[in-house]
Amino acid sequence: MKSLSIKLGVILIGLALFGYAEVWGADWEYYGGCDNYLAYYDAQSITRTSKNIARVWVRWDWTEKGVINCVGSLGKKYENLSHSIYLMEINCEEKMTHELSLTYYDNNGGVIYLFSSSSEWDFVISESVTEGLYKEVCE
Repeated sequence: MKSLSIKLGVILIGLALFGYAEVWGADWEYYGGCDNYLAYYDAQSITRTSKNIARVWVRWDWTEKGVINCVGSLGKKYENLSHSIYLMEINCEEKMTHELSLTYYDNNGGVIYLFSSSSEWDFVISESVTEGLYKEVCE
């Protein structure tokens, strides 16, 4: 059991490093925002895993209000939150998205939180920030 935990830890670290390397030279293009964050995507990172599924790296730069909200809902370790990097998949035909990985970074570039797993698919809500990403990637 301990061996399995070590292997999973190594895999997660590898995914984090690979993910960071993937977006190191990113050219972030603005696609929307709200009171909590400004949202960007890396157009050069868009890949197609099938006819209807696109993968893209996304960055959210958190505003002061967004940081306060994160601290309120997620805890004090988010006090120095700077930005988040997501690897998103978009089903262009079904108009749905989900996250493959998510990393929160502090003001010094340190990792606050790392999540590498496939989340549930969610429908793109009309007039949302996510719809802005959908339009950039799929239309």
